[in-house]
Amino acid sequence: MKKMVICLLVLNALLWHAPVRAAELDPKKQAELLEKIQKLEQQIAELTALKLKKQTLPVKRDQCMKVVGVESYCTCVVEKLPAAVDYRQFVQVLLTPSKELGYDAMSAEQKKDIDLALVAWAKCVDYKGPKGAGFIDSLMNRETLF
Repeated sequence: MKKMVICLLVLNALLWHAPVRAAELDPKKQAELLEKIQKLEQQIAELTALKLKKQTLPVKRDQCMKVVGVESYCTCVVEKLPAAVDYRQFVQVLLTPSKELGYDAMSAEQKKDIDLALVAWAKCVDYKGPKGAGFIDSLMNRETLF
């Protein structure tokens, strides 16, 4: 009886580990597994970014409402601002010349955040000044907005 139990345990162990070894040896299965892992990592990163953005919305909205007090504008801006930019930084970006901000020396991610902040402003504000072809491009290449 003991021999039979031992044989079953050994057989079970061999069968249980066989699929793992097959996956290790099969490059196609490895590639599929790696692809699945990468997709999961990307989904986790996207969910983390979304969670961060949702957590920062109330703070940004409160900051905007204290300064501007226009609910529709504040809602629009805070929904369009990158997660890394709060309302105080947003105002600083709008009022500070690009050279003073050090825009040229910023990382690509920081530049993207600045650019998205300017786009948020352009999309949300009821701008009364001249608009036309290249309006957004002129915002990106400005010394300052005001």
